Amino acid sequence: MNKLIATILLIFLMTIFAGCSLYEDFDKDTVIKMTDPIMNSTMEGLNENNYQKFTEHFTDSYKNSFRENSFFEFTNNFYQNPGKYISRELYDIRPINNGYIIHYKGIFEQKDNVAITVTFEIVNGEYKIKKLRFI
Repeated sequence: MNKLIATILLIFLMTIFAGCSLYEDFDKDTVIKMTDPIMNSTMEGLNENNYQKFTEHFTDSYKNSFRENSFFEFTNNFYQNPGKYISRELYDIRPINNGYIIHYKGIFEQKDNVAITVTFEIVNGEYKIKKLRFI
């Protein structure tokens, strides 16, 4: 009988706390303050066709997976469509384990609604880009 009551109580408590998040109270302004300069530099590197600048804030593993020759192939196609980067607008920030996923609406020369998704990981106190996608 005690096991049944404990099980019911456990299920009840799990139901109550199911909507709670460990990340509810993160400071979005601090995240933006830390990541905006990184995104500015990264996007400048993209526009300048500068691999070193583009990957400067990548995690080591992400940079190793995106070699210089792949970058130049990527930019050659990217400049044709959607074109050079113009600006971005913050859409959403979500905390993840040891970092954040940030969604932007990107404006480029030929498209004004490109989804930019960036996964930031905090490595030794620094924000690093773990993944960057353009859709």
